[in-house]
Amino acid sequence: MKLFVRIISVFLFSTAAIAADNSLRIGDASGGGSLHYLRRAWFSLSQDKRFRDGEFSFTAFAPQEALKKLAAKEVDLIILETRDIPADFSGKRQMFAAEALVCYTGFGNPLAKFSFKQLKEIWKEDKPVWEKYNGQFNTIHRIGLTIDHGGFVEARFLGEPLRSDGIFRCKDIKRAWLFCNPSALLCAPFFPEVPGNVSPLPVDGIAPTENNIISGKYPLNLRYEILTSGKNTPAVEAFLKLLASPLYTTYARESGLFLISKDPGGKQR
Repeated sequence: MKLFVRIISVFLFSTAAIAADNSLRIGDASGGGSLHYLRRAWFSLSQDKRFRDGEFSFTAFAPQEALKKLAAKEVDLIILETRDIPADFSGKRQMFAAEALVCYTGFGNPLAKFSFKQLKEIWKEDKPVWEKYNGQFNTIHRIGLTIDHGGFVEARFLGEPLRSDGIFRCKDIKRAWLFCNPSALLCAPFFPEVPGNVSPLPVDGIAPTENNIISGKYPLNLRYEILTSGKNTPAVEAFLKLLASPLYTTYARESGLFLISKDPGGKQR
């Protein structure tokens, strides 16, 4: 009987160890920017026969909560903005991607210069007009995107609370394009395909190009890192490899993300 109990105990321990090795429990604290792209990769691996015994979960957390979950080993990795990572974090950090907020306006409303300070000013004023910026007396028709859990896209990039009244909100970028007119100012994450009725604006003289976004020169830029607490599980390693594959690099671009490979404080590879 004792031998049987011992065999069962060893079997259960081995099964638990295999499940732990094959787990892919993700905590997403990116604020929604990379959610769809990451879920796609996570779901693909959840169907992989190699990891059928593992625990798979994908949960959105606030940054501090995600860090606590990682420290308690309740998740295997988290995705976090670089600015939200505490200085004393002792786990592994891997640069993941960059995302940019782009300001679009109609071709009939040209701006010689546009600054980060002016953008924040426009998004805070009661009824801003273009006269102050380009001499045209038109009310600025502000258009912003609202992410899934109710937050404002531009607030994430500008790093502070912004007014919610007087701003037309869309959940879909394609719908937002429809409301753009010569007096409109649309703030939205970078998208590779821009319709012909709008033009992206340089901010502080720097255009929202791929190189400027990846390097961090473009001012309206957020950077994301993948954090783990220790040795990665095989499922985590497979997840990271999948994210870097050509197919998922394409998916990332379609989501407005630029994948980057750079260690914090190191040289870009």
